[in-house]
Amino acid sequence: MDFNSAVNGFTIERLRTFCKIAEAGSIVLAAKGNPTRQSQFSRQAKELEDFFGMKLLERVGKTVKLTENGRKVALLTQGYFHSIEELMAGATGEKAVRIGAGESILRWVIMPRIAELQNMATAARFEFVTRPTLQSVKDLKSGRIDLAIIRREAVDNSLIVRSCGSLDYALVVPRKLLPGRTAAGFQLLQKIPFALLTGDGILAKGILALAAKLNVKLDIRLWAENFSLLVSAIENADLAAVLPLPAIAEISKERFAIIETDRVNLLTRELVIAYSPQAAALRENIRRIAPRISALLST
Repeated sequence: MDFNSAVNGFTIERLRTFCKIAEAGSIVLAAKGNPTRQSQFSRQAKELEDFFGMKLLERVGKTVKLTENGRKVALLTQGYFHSIEELMAGATGEKAVRIGAGESILRWVIMPRIAELQNMATAARFEFVTRPTLQSVKDLKSGRIDLAIIRREAVDNSLIVRSCGSLDYALVVPRKLLPGRTAAGFQLLQKIPFALLTGDGILAKGILALAAKLNVKLDIRLWAENFSLLVSAIENADLAAVLPLPAIAEISKERFAIIETDRVNLLTRELVIAYSPQAAALRENIRRIAPRISALLST
């Protein structure tokens, strides 16, 4: 089968299927549990590999992992489909940009300035999705998202980055747990109930490493998977936590002491907006909007 006949239908359909599989992470999820579609998707993925003459997917348990060639095909294909959608949307003035970031960044960094962002990009339509940092990097490379606001140290040389300022943190402690104490910094947590993020994220690791370095044994009473839950937890229980400074605006200053120390400042993270050069080459609005977000968040 030559290239022209492939473009006329056979491969386009299979490329769409391949994108669904790549985004879902498994054939079962892409087919939404439908056995007939599972069989169809498996066959189409194999036919696409035969057409390109290369391995695109590797099975890992019940999931699939993109090979390096599979990642390139997914990125180019999703960029192609996005570009067609953008061209069609251009007739109505709508241009969708999918932006991934952590829940705390979206809630406390982006959303308070969303009106300004819309004013800077009046013809754009935005879609925001929550993503852990490493997943954002992966999704940028596969074309599942267009832009990501993430920590600078998580980005490699395959992506383009622009500065977006930094995210600082402070220690928040219920005042009722501080009688007789001074604002002694991180060491005061020695005997105070503490709430921490779950998982092995860089911030959770940083807090635990800081505690170990200072020989402070944290009394962790609660784990939460995101900062919104962490804020809610400490508001309804006598718990200390390390929170992003923008989130602290929601905390009662009468109930909680806000302790900013040089030790906690070590947790500060430089933020960047990142995007794939391949995706930017295909989609003009990525190149146009990224510097505007950078300028907005850097002020």
